[in-house]
Amino acid sequence: MPAVNVFLNATFPYVGEPVIWRLGKLFNVVTNILRAQVTEEYGQVTLVIEGSTSEIEQAVDYLHTLGICKEGKETAYPLKAELTAASPENSIPGDIKVHLTLNACNPVQASTPILHRISKDYQIVIDITRAAFDSETGGDIEMDITGKLTEVQRSIAYLHTTGLHVNPVQRSVTDFSNL
Repeated sequence: MPAVNVFLNATFPYVGEPVIWRLGKLFNVVTNILRAQVTEEYGQVTLVIEGSTSEIEQAVDYLHTLGICKEGKETAYPLKAELTAASPENSIPGDIKVHLTLNACNPVQASTPILHRISKDYQIVIDITRAAFDSETGGDIEMDITGKLTEVQRSIAYLHTTGLHVNPVQRSVTDFSNL
């Protein structure tokens, strides 16, 4: 399967949006983070995008249109406002949001596209809020998982089976319907 490395350099408003998650949903590509430095103000991510040649080209063109990737060429995509309005996260019910930290301690954990996997297997939205991560040494990724209660719970349960250290800010996830 063809693959390409891209370097993303984002500032507001794209730091606060699930751009990497969108690539899998919009273009059916596999995304794997090689390096990430993300704060509230900026995000710098080296990303491997795998898929068919046309899927990769569309994904890179999308990133170029957003202005967060300098690779690619000018495209006929809609204006940035239209891209955001047509975002796939609008189609996923999001009544629960959980903030958690993942910590990868070894290169095998760090080089596995786990975030891509849970975004494909569960009806959730993943938004990286902070990161200090390298696929060779590991590190931390803070993220928000949004979706229906059962989907969020199932995705977190899966994360616990991967060997990653999963540290949710909330210890239990509930919709408080039994109160």
